[in-house]
Amino acid sequence: MILITVGTEKFPFNRLMTWIENSIAQNIIQPEQEEIVIQYGACTIIPNGVKSYSVLKQTDFLSLVKKARLIIAHCGEGTIDLLALIDKPFILVPRSHRFQEHVDDHQVELAEQLAKQGIPIANCSEDLVSFLAEPFVAKFPVTPAEYYTQASFLLEEQFETDLVRQELTEELIGSVDLIPAFSGNIPFWQK
Repeated sequence: MILITVGTEKFPFNRLMTWIENSIAQNIIQPEQEEIVIQYGACTIIPNGVKSYSVLKQTDFLSLVKKARLIIAHCGEGTIDLLALIDKPFILVPRSHRFQEHVDDHQVELAEQLAKQGIPIANCSEDLVSFLAEPFVAKFPVTPAEYYTQASFLLEEQFETDLVRQELTEELIGSVDLIPAFSGNIPFWQK
């Protein structure tokens, strides 16, 4: 089974749906030979001959991920975090602001960095067709969630001091004496 997922953005990702339609028309993807499931979100183009869902419950989505032989997904951070945990071929397709698929180009920028790390990215339909011809399992060196955690710790080490914590706390909620977890150099969530 091939699973195609575009996330739950309010913007359609019709460009990817058109690529899927064209791949079906060219017999690259064959719904009569293999089940094709599309979670299409706000897309207004939905290929024929596929099972399609606008949104899915998390349990249903995870069941489809487990069942899938191959996954075609938008380049969303939550999707990437999930794909990092599985051992299946996948390709990421970044949404672009230029095509009104997102509010900015953060997925394009993320995809550029991931491509440098060997993660398969489809920037055009030809990239998708090439991957479908020879799918492979890629491994993320660091997921977005891990990256943000590391960045938060580094920023905290560099910029947070007891004085800064005290000033911010007093400015936002009053006396530091009311919050004993802010004493010392250990972050409050580690105490």
